Amino acid sequence: MVNRFFKAAHVAPQEAHYVVMLDTHELKTPAKKPLHLATQAIAEQVAAEWNAQSETIDTQAMPVMRLVSTALDRVALDPDATAQAFADYGMSDLLFYRAEHPERLVARQKQSWDPLLAWARNRFDMSFQVTDSILPVQQAEQNKQRFAELASGDVLRLTGLAHSAALLGSAILALALDEAHISAKQAYELAFLDDLFQIEDWGEDEEAMQRLAEIQLEIETLSVYLTGLKSV
Repeated sequence: MVNRFFKAAHVAPQEAHYVVMLDTHELKTPAKKPLHLATQAIAEQVAAEWNAQSETIDTQAMPVMRLVSTALDRVALDPDATAQAFADYGMSDLLFYRAEHPERLVARQKQSWDPLLAWARNRFDMSFQVTDSILPVQQAEQNKQRFAELASGDVLRLTGLAHSAALLGSAILALALDEAHISAKQAYELAFLDDLFQIEDWGEDEEAMQRLAEIQLEIETLSVYLTGLKSV
């Protein structure tokens, strides 16, 4: 950590983008690249994180700044690799793999996940195979390219989608969150349906609940981040 070296962060328009100013100095990425942001909303999120710092700067308390920096410093160097990584989650999506038992869990997965698969089939013109086997199920080969195309484009959005897919175990849930088809709360409940079911049956475990609470907060942050990229 370093000591706080500025009084206030604020957003300033600059040509076709927005920048974050720390007093009179323009904020840059850790790799010293210009932090040019397309929307005022995402710039305001970054500025708010800097303003929330106390006497020392804690980068772990600035998730949006980390996402933006990762996008500009790393993902932008090879966006295709990140798009392909996102597609890999789509090819082995959480929603494809179902429990064999107990019947209540089988029914809950079907009731909760099948509508998302139906939405994705119609929205993105893809077909999916579902299994209750522990063995991998083969999806249509063209799906991989389709998932990559859906994530490609703006590196800030690509970074958010890739991070969401990794956290949720599902590219489909990540896309649904990005399009506001589901809320952050719904994304959490759908992605961690099995964990929440086990808690219902066996009771709460303090360590597990703490882990899930942290994950839920991260999903909420990603939802705000993805929404901010679309705001004008």
